[in-house]
Amino acid sequence: MSPRLERPDRWRDRRRFVLPVFFVLGAVAATAPASLPAQDERAYEVLEAASERYWGLNTLCAHFHQQIEVTLLGQTRSGEGTLCQRQPAEFSMRFSDPEGDLVVVDGEFLWTFYPSMDAKQVMRFEAAGAEGRFNFYKNLLEDPRGRFDARYEGIEDLAGRPSHKLTVTPHDRDAFRSAVVWVDAESDLITGVDVHDANESIRRVRLTDMRVDVDVPDDEFRFVPPPGARVMTR
Repeated sequence: MSPRLERPDRWRDRRRFVLPVFFVLGAVAATAPASLPAQDERAYEVLEAASERYWGLNTLCAHFHQQIEVTLLGQTRSGEGTLCQRQPAEFSMRFSDPEGDLVVVDGEFLWTFYPSMDAKQVMRFEAAGAEGRFNFYKNLLEDPRGRFDARYEGIEDLAGRPSHKLTVTPHDRDAFRSAVVWVDAESDLITGVDVHDANESIRRVRLTDMRVDVDVPDDEFRFVPPPGARVMTR
């Protein structure tokens, strides 16, 4: 069947309908960016409130669940345990699953030990500049306005609580490319992050059972390599 040709007068009628639609869409596109600065400012307000809350704490502990997608290898690793922080520079993630895995920042060094993968290897880094790889609280809440482009995504339920959802992109992308951050709307505490690393891996962390300004024993932030372990210094 040959294609049906439209009559010129019908095309003119259709054109009269289409052109105003383009004008309306153009008007919407022209006015849409006007809302972006307000959204960005809202994101910074949330981050700065979270920053003020964080730096005002002495200690913070929570149960964590972590999932790491190693996209280049097509692998996913999951774990959970207890996360603790003590100002100004101590941090720990001690895994109950896999049991014995840990990350500890004692103020001078950052230690990682993953006996679930290698019970004889310990990694040690200078804490300065390295702890942000694990301590996302400090990494995200230290001068957020000066270090990140931020976008407010709205309110979203996380673990049964309303939370501000933000997207942040660092000016310096050596550490990570971007992150989605959830900040509890009532407590101003970060309760979830999805960090998209420079190597394309994705680290997802969710925090529950948040406890602030509790007594944390010094041993929580200390690590002694087990006998016979090789300590690799970076």
